[in-house]
Amino acid sequence: MHNAAKRIIKQYHDNQDLYRSLKDDIDDIFKRIINTNHFRISNMAIRIKKEDALIKKITYKNRYQDIKEITDVVACRIITLFENDVDRIYECVKENFEIVEYNDKRKKNYDDRIDFGYNSLHLLIKFNDERCQFIEYADYKDIVFELQIRTTLQHSWAEIEHGLGYKSQYEIPKDIRRRLTRLSASLELLDEEFVQIAREVDEYNKGIIHIEKVLRTDINYNSLVQYVNTSPRINSILEKLHTEFQFQFERDSELISQSRIIQRFHYMGYTYINELDDFVENHTKEIEWLSRERIENHNENKKVNIYNVLIWLSLVMLASEGYSDPEDIFSKESIEHLYHLKDTVMKKKVLHNH
Repeated sequence: MHNAAKRIIKQYHDNQDLYRSLKDDIDDIFKRIINTNHFRISNMAIRIKKEDALIKKITYKNRYQDIKEITDVVACRIITLFENDVDRIYECVKENFEIVEYNDKRKKNYDDRIDFGYNSLHLLIKFNDERCQFIEYADYKDIVFELQIRTTLQHSWAEIEHGLGYKSQYEIPKDIRRRLTRLSASLELLDEEFVQIAREVDEYNKGIIHIEKVLRTDINYNSLVQYVNTSPRINSILEKLHTEFQFQFERDSELISQSRIIQRFHYMGYTYINELDDFVENHTKEIEWLSRERIENHNENKKVNIYNVLIWLSLVMLASEGYSDPEDIFSKESIEHLYHLKDTVMKKKVLHNH
């Protein structure tokens, strides 16, 4: 190993505490950028280059004299769900750091690009002078680090491309290169379509904030959340329970997916929110009775997730309609409880009629 390489390796070891501190601060700043701007990301990873990889790099390129010349000792990768967030994150990075080098390798920006890759946005950045005025960042003044921003599709392509073992288009047989080019173009179209779908989902969610609009929508995750939040009938049931038991409301809509509530309603033939609302109107007493019974027996911490009302509703629906459960959407315990519930509901109806 030549003298310059030995000096760089010594600098690398001497700076380990600094690199770890830099890694932690980068993580903190980027997480705040992502959370503040509500960027939808798949993953963010920050790494410090391993010693063997560093030795391989300085030996192979044989041009480095100082560790500061190596710009990927610390490197970060942000993987977004949607392609339009790549440029939005870049704008935020530009506001918070100094951009040393900008290299947009995304294929769509190169009409004359001849290789087959579907790549990402590569940046070399460092803490700007304004941020380095703070004592906790002052030691990072001369450290340049790497940032890659790409979508999940771009990342998947890069992983597969790496797995093929080719470094450039010149190494690949012509027929395979042509197929890869077509595939990379298809991925660009997919990324664009996902961005458009995301916009339409956001517009859809904005449009169903009133109960009148909610009632006209199909039963899906978002419409069920809005139905529970805006339905006077559902909120009346919840308010009565709150008055009686004095529990605290919790709002964790993940319960809808975890309990397969949409599948429950579809299984029993309910596909639109207005159909659901009609059932609630006609079976409010039964839903209130089951809700009360469930809270009395299971409410240990005095907290109730409001979306439980959808589970109670589905149980009353199954009991009232008399469905069997060949697809095992409901647990065995729930089925046994329903037989008891159905008899109780029928007895209450008879007593009420008399």
